[in-house]
Amino acid sequence: MARKTAADKLEELRKKREELDARIQAVSTRQKNEQRKADTRRKVIAGALALEHLEKNSESDFAKQLVRLLDEYVIRPHDRELFPQLPEVMPTNNQPSP
Repeated sequence: MARKTAADKLEELRKKREELDARIQAVSTRQKNEQRKADTRRKVIAGALALEHLEKNSESDFAKQLVRLLDEYVIRPHDRELFPQLPEVMPTNNQPSP
């Protein structure tokens, strides 16, 4: 069996590095996706909890503050439709379009 030349060894090492880089990238991407899913799930659970409290305790300070915040920050008509407790907003020149 012929001995590998320095160029062959170098090429072999480069291929191994490329394979490792691809594996590292795949694991990194998988980890980022898992973190993003966990973050989304956390937000859904917290939002559901807040809305549940709003429905059951609509006169509490928290519920009033939540409605005020929703009214202030949920400005697109399409989004506001999701919150029947909010008044309709008439479009103005300074609001972003949907």
